[in-house]
Amino acid sequence: MHIATLQFSPLLGEVERNIARADELLAAANTEGLDLLVLPELAFTGYNFPSRAAITPHLEPTASGPTAAWAIRTALRLHCTVCVGYPELAVAAPLTPTTPPPTSPLPPSPTPLPPGAVPAPLHTHPPAHNTLLLASRSGSILLNYRKTHLYYTDATWASPGPAGFQTLDLPLGGAAAAVRTAPGICMDLNPHRFLAPWAAFEFAAHARAARCRLVVLSMAWLTRLGREELGWAAEREQPARSTGEEAQRSPPPTDENDDDNDDDDTPLRLRPDADTQAYWVSRLQPLVAAAAEEEEEEVVVVCANRCGVEGGAAGGAEEARYAGSSTVMRVGGGVARVWGCLGRGEEGVLRVDTGREGPWVGGWVLRGGEGDGEDGEDGEGES
Repeated sequence: MHIATLQFSPLLGEVERNIARADELLAAANTEGLDLLVLPELAFTGYNFPSRAAITPHLEPTASGPTAAWAIRTALRLHCTVCVGYPELAVAAPLTPTTPPPTSPLPPSPTPLPPGAVPAPLHTHPPAHNTLLLASRSGSILLNYRKTHLYYTDATWASPGPAGFQTLDLPLGGAAAAVRTAPGICMDLNPHRFLAPWAAFEFAAHARAARCRLVVLSMAWLTRLGREELGWAAEREQPARSTGEEAQRSPPPTDENDDDNDDDDTPLRLRPDADTQAYWVSRLQPLVAAAAEEEEEEVVVVCANRCGVEGGAAGGAEEARYAGSSTVMRVGGGVARVWGCLGRGEEGVLRVDTGREGPWVGGWVLRGGEGDGEDGEDGEGES
């Protein structure tokens, strides 16, 4: 399979600008022969909305707004499956001038109303969801997956997906059979509300039980790293750009890549955040630990994150800093091996061929049945 992630720094609420930026990055990359393209969570609206009122102007009707239009257009143009996140206003179909808005009958009032009083409406807002849309290479909508585990930020405006975790079979890479796939959105990887037992591994356990061979995670994963550690010297400075070929040469996510390593002169923003990557691996433990002797196939995992900084005092919300570090890896047999990754502050397209056996740019080994990131409960840098 030829898989690509598009990592960039969308500006909050600037949908047209963000779509243009995504198109610009794709135009500069090698997209020929792609099977799958994955974009971040809420890719074109940005993520850090503090309330339902703040995000309402940017909610898109189910599979029919600007994000869906872009996904369908791009899937047809590149002849590949496209996965992209958007804020969904859950409606069965767009309203037309000949279709009156739905109304709900008013319930009987428990007490008589004063003369001339008008009963208040029961509910004025359709539900909203943080959603991952999957469009096929033929332009059809394959799935509209609604995020199951909400983070603090999107819990202010979104409802959890009522269907829970889902799977679907994607026809990718010319395989004789479709690839069983588990789509997820960022916080889905974490314990529910950070209250569920760490070892429940809800999302990864679901993917393993469904015998998925591909996991697609669309993310706006946060980091506690400061602006300087992310390589952001100035508030409006743009992230670094890269092409897919440059992404293949990103420094490996190993201990020698630690930011304190004075021998590494790679700019900070071009280095992946190895702590974030290790945390992702730790949350995939049921898939990573699948033993070879159990004849379970290894699983391809795509973590498509965004980079950049959003919000702050002027934006009406706390500043959100994103970890970037989009990664494509193969897990199983107690090992996670990385085909490629992007830097923490790097805009660009990461492209990998999962049909090749390395060369690997890094990896992790489970220790004593626990992930290297077993202290990862400190890693609630999510969205």
